[in-house]
Amino acid sequence: MKTIYLAAAMASALSLSTPATAGFFDLTLAPFIGASAGQASYDISCPATSTCDDSDTAWKIYGGLEVNEYLAMEVGYADLGEAKYSGTPSGTAEVHGMTMQAVGTFAITPSLSVIGRGGMNFLNLEKNGTIAGTPTNNVGDTDVVWSLGLGAQYNLSKSVGLRAEWERYFDVGDADTTGEIDIDLISASVVYTFR
Repeated sequence: MKTIYLAAAMASALSLSTPATAGFFDLTLAPFIGASAGQASYDISCPATSTCDDSDTAWKIYGGLEVNEYLAMEVGYADLGEAKYSGTPSGTAEVHGMTMQAVGTFAITPSLSVIGRGGMNFLNLEKNGTIAGTPTNNVGDTDVVWSLGLGAQYNLSKSVGLRAEWERYFDVGDADTTGEIDIDLISASVVYTFR
């Protein structure tokens, strides 16, 4: 008798869980492209003898594949602008490179979704001027950089959406040569999904 109750309980649990999980396994496989612009802020230490401008205009272009209504894979190119040092030392620190991220989406309404993202990126930090601390006034490093982000997307139509996002890129650069910098990016973007 206990076996019958256990089988009935398992069948009930499976029947109740199927609608919740069916959406995740319904593949949409829809490609998308997008472009964003915003402001990047560098977490830099400004020498006492310099003045620093730690924010600049930044932009991204990207494309990817919407796997299902909850998950997409995205690759792109990001130019995160530059930080400027004036005084002694002086120069610039600029970052750009390739992004590779997984994007999670959860719909609040048919038009509005929240977004979470994370991934690994291949970013180059280039320091020029006396801030580089080298005889050539230049030092650079390209490395894997981890990132996380949050945002929202409003869908104007089935194919066109507007995004607003915050992202953080952790430990850009090399601790021994260029120094490491965290960069925050606040951006707005347009995304087009081929449906």
